[in-house]
Amino acid sequence: MVTVALAGNPNSGKTSIFNALTGARHHVGNWSGVTVERRSGLCLMGSIEVEVVDLPGTYSLAAQSEDERIAARFLSAPEVDVIVNVLDASNLERNLYLTTHLLELRRPMVFALNMVDDAERQGIRIDLKALSTLLGGPVIPTVGNREDGMEELKEAILRVFARQESTVRPITVAYGEDIDRELTKLEREIARDERLVAERAPRWLALQLLDHAPEAEALVEQSHARIAIGNQVEASLAFLEKHLGADGTTLLAERRYGFAHGLMRETVLTTGTGQRTRTDRIDTLLTNRWLGIPIFIAIMVGVYALTFVAGRYPQDWIAAGFAHLHTWVSSHIPQGELASLLVDGVIPGVGAVVVFVPVIMLLMGCIAFLEDTGYMARAAFIMDRLMHVMGLHGKSFIPLIMGTGCNVPAVQATRTIESRTDRFITILVSPLISCSARLQVYIVIAGTFFAPIHAAFAILAMHFLGFGLAMTMGKVLRLTFFRGENAPFVMELPPYRLPVLKSTLIHMWEKGRIFLSRAGTVILAGATLVWFLSHYPGIANRQWTAERQQQEEAVRRQKLSPAEESEKIATVQLAYESRVMNSSLAARFGKILQPFLAPILDPDHTRTEAWKDGVALTAGFVAKEIVVGTLAVVHQAPAEKAGEATAQSPLQETLRRHSGMTPLTALAFMVFTLLYTPCLGTIGMILKETQSWAWALFSIAYGLALGWLVAFLTVHFGRMLKFV
Repeated sequence: MVTVALAGNPNSGKTSIFNALTGARHHVGNWSGVTVERRSGLCLMGSIEVEVVDLPGTYSLAAQSEDERIAARFLSAPEVDVIVNVLDASNLERNLYLTTHLLELRRPMVFALNMVDDAERQGIRIDLKALSTLLGGPVIPTVGNREDGMEELKEAILRVFARQESTVRPITVAYGEDIDRELTKLEREIARDERLVAERAPRWLALQLLDHAPEAEALVEQSHARIAIGNQVEASLAFLEKHLGADGTTLLAERRYGFAHGLMRETVLTTGTGQRTRTDRIDTLLTNRWLGIPIFIAIMVGVYALTFVAGRYPQDWIAAGFAHLHTWVSSHIPQGELASLLVDGVIPGVGAVVVFVPVIMLLMGCIAFLEDTGYMARAAFIMDRLMHVMGLHGKSFIPLIMGTGCNVPAVQATRTIESRTDRFITILVSPLISCSARLQVYIVIAGTFFAPIHAAFAILAMHFLGFGLAMTMGKVLRLTFFRGENAPFVMELPPYRLPVLKSTLIHMWEKGRIFLSRAGTVILAGATLVWFLSHYPGIANRQWTAERQQQEEAVRRQKLSPAEESEKIATVQLAYESRVMNSSLAARFGKILQPFLAPILDPDHTRTEAWKDGVALTAGFVAKEIVVGTLAVVHQAPAEKAGEATAQSPLQETLRRHSGMTPLTALAFMVFTLLYTPCLGTIGMILKETQSWAWALFSIAYGLALGWLVAFLTVHFGRMLKFV
């Protein structure tokens, strides 16, 4: 199999080309940090099967941040057959800096000159033949999001792989006589270790060492020639500092930018009109110092309003489908434990979660649309000053925004932050961001205890509270565990682009598919476990079952009308279910937790159903989606009747009538759900990224403490304001 690696700057359209080549459906985000791990997909080029690997976007291969290390490590590995360097035609000079790194790898390379349509609109014309000659490889014009130029790109890859491309020739970036002499000395010392030479090209490794690349230094540390190589590195850096007046990193950067600038002068025929672009005019308003944040808030309010209004209709259709399923199962499966599992556990538990799939898909579609236009990069830019005041790195805003979809990729996206301190702070505050799984809990609780307009504001308040506390905790962590200055923030602002509808729809479907797969695995298992805990050992009590059957038979002997008989039998069954529930393992566990939760969820100690909150919140540790399903099971919410449309779902009706919650304790429940311990997947990702059980356990402990404290303050101040 041929292995092709895609390398390029963030926002160069690399993932668009990956999707076009492989047919994969990975999301294309219009900012750096979306691809934080390498992705691979298969495609056929002629009769050859090719593995295409999409690497994280990076500006260099100096390997200072985690995403740079992933890219550098893979590109220098022997299994890469062809490198496709994706270049943004509208920002060619900036992109060519990475190209100077890639040329040193001495690998067969194809250059995809992407987004040529943007360059043409800006009046930029590039001499493709001259560029191909100077880079030593074929240059293929492409428009990745429209799949233009993909066939030509595939053909060029095959020609380069087969050594049939006439334009391919090794290009060496000239660093000047003094630097080249020191590189030669370093190469000679590196050649003492045959293993090093087999793993990395000596010139490439020598350049990395002069550039202080951690990956190269770690590699040399394992060599038997490390002392000789280390001495030569020190001597070369001292010589260059003395004779050229700068350190190795600065000198190499100057030569690389000089190479890129010279290449531009030789190949770019027109540099544009020089007039203000559409992007400049839009940015005058959207990134305005005073208007930027209000506009961002207004856009997010509009997104949520559109999501809830448009999502209501498909929600009703899904609810009707589960109602029909519930009716069919109830009438076709004889009474017993299997019927109870399906009717009282699986169907209401899974149905209560799946019904929110349209809302999640619409919300993620809107966020994807904003990302693809380039606006979300502006959101990071306008929030930079506020983020620094609160002790967070400006780049931290990107993972936090990603956290609105799911906290797991948000934690993963911190790999783009170079500073370990800033990265760890962002990791620890990311779980405070309200994710799409928590959104379902808000919709159920707010929709139950608040009027529609108040419910919308309550849900938005949860999101803003999450962001506010994330920034506040960032400042606290900066002043305690991670003292020191946070690094300056430089955010690339890509040009505005009209998103491709196909890309947005694919992202919506992917989010919905992932959500449904969780419903078919984690949520289904959770609903089954909760049913078991909430029915045993009581459901196995044969005496109680016999009493229920006798009572039902007595009702039938009364010869009532069908409606009256059905109502009385339902009352008998509800009494039986309540008896079983209150003697169950879940009830015992919930009552153990009740003293801990009572100050925030039952301050007057009047709720007989309060223990059920603890069961639902405990289940949410596995996945926050399970909270809704668990509430449906433990509160014995009936299924929605087919053909019967109501303002609230059966679960909401049950919570409003029987849970004993008030609007104030409902608000406290939402606050606690927002802040308490992250889900199991997020904990696992924190452990993976920090390589520390201590920080993973710390995230659990401080989340619980913060959630309880803020919920308690919510109840306390709510009572002071006469809000009950």
